[in-house]
Amino acid sequence: MTTTAEFIKNAWKGETLEAMKNFIRIPSKSSAFEADWEVRGELLRAVRQAESWGHQRFPEGIFDVLQKPCIPPALYIDLPAFGGHTGRPVFFYGHFDKQPETQGWSEGLGPWTPVVKDGRLYGRGSSDDGYSFYTALTAIQALEASGRPHPRIVGLFETDEESGSIDLAQYLKDIAPRAGNPCILTILDLGIHDYDRIWLTQSLRGVVSFKLKVEVLQHPVHSGIASGIVPSSFAVMRELLDRLEDPATGRVKLPSFHVELPEEHRETLKRCAEIVGQHAVEFPYAGDTEPRSSDPFEAMKRNTWEPSLSILGADGLPSTSEASALLRASTTLALSFRLPPRLDAQRALSEAISAVTTNIPSHAKVTVYDLRAEGGFDAPALAPWLKNSIDKASTEVFGHPVEFCFEGASIGTMRDFRTTFPNASFFNTGVLGAKENAHAPDESLPLSYVERLTEVIARVVASVPLEEA
Repeated sequence: MTTTAEFIKNAWKGETLEAMKNFIRIPSKSSAFEADWEVRGELLRAVRQAESWGHQRFPEGIFDVLQKPCIPPALYIDLPAFGGHTGRPVFFYGHFDKQPETQGWSEGLGPWTPVVKDGRLYGRGSSDDGYSFYTALTAIQALEASGRPHPRIVGLFETDEESGSIDLAQYLKDIAPRAGNPCILTILDLGIHDYDRIWLTQSLRGVVSFKLKVEVLQHPVHSGIASGIVPSSFAVMRELLDRLEDPATGRVKLPSFHVELPEEHRETLKRCAEIVGQHAVEFPYAGDTEPRSSDPFEAMKRNTWEPSLSILGADGLPSTSEASALLRASTTLALSFRLPPRLDAQRALSEAISAVTTNIPSHAKVTVYDLRAEGGFDAPALAPWLKNSIDKASTEVFGHPVEFCFEGASIGTMRDFRTTFPNASFFNTGVLGAKENAHAPDESLPLSYVERLTEVIARVVASVPLEEA
């Protein structure tokens, strides 16, 4: 009989790897980036492909494609317990939708072309986060192939995460009676700081975003005639932005956007910074660009427990090759704030809107629209048995104990999981680090790391405590 580790090793060199390649070939762009997603059918195709792959390996399992009118589909899975295991179910979550292609992929690589190179599988959705479904099922396959009992396995894999998971809460509500009372919520869409251990994400930031439009004219006019008389929409926009952020430091100025780093997390963040060191501030800088802070602890604190503002897009600005001597009628920016956990997102949104719609320079016309406000997430403490199990598995598989980290990104639906399954512990982990290039060109999956992660997941699932039958 094969061992769990041997099965997983062979799977990631064979059928699991091939399944991931087939997944990458599907241009299942999220609904926010594909207006006719329903007509194109690529999201449903990704779900159907996973359904088929799962059924072939677990004929007695349930693979239920969930569909609602005008709502991206999802896949519910339900695999029976094996070997007489009587423990509570283990729940898995991931997503099959993807970010758009983006430009700048290296020669020989592309978003829909799977390529294995230097120990990585390249392609859009590889690490964010199509691997989650295939990793979860491979771990369970490995347990059964090695004769190791496991509890019932349930899960939900959606296709709208990159668009905000707007309808995930309803899907969770629908499947909750079927899923029962899971002991673990395994969320595999999170990050790592190195490849030497399992990282558990303790917290994620929230989001406040909106589009801000400044109009000064009904239509563009010749700049030689109007400049100096008509205020520039860009200049008005700059004044409004300066109310939100200090451009010299990058600090958000609005009081309701800030919280104190909780004392119970300070030492954990310090330890994380000590392990990561200067890698915390290593990015592909242009020229002599320097980070806002070179101190790892300060940099990581700014990235996880402080707010930040990003300008995600702009309208009204022609390309430099098409720019002419015109005073433009308007400027529109897409603004996105990352919020620290434990913050009232609606209150923060209200303060931001007030800041840009009160005492407007030159009485320009300002419009705020496409509002979004989602709070962050600070995970509750792990059940002691689960903490010990993950720690033991990480030590035995990686040679290093588990560590906790704090995420600068956002998954607004974490609260929905907590509400739906209040008695479950969060096993928040993943493969996403700086080298995985999620959302960017050359997205990739680190194969050696995901192979070991799969083994850790299998060990943890097998360690679920038994209950009276």
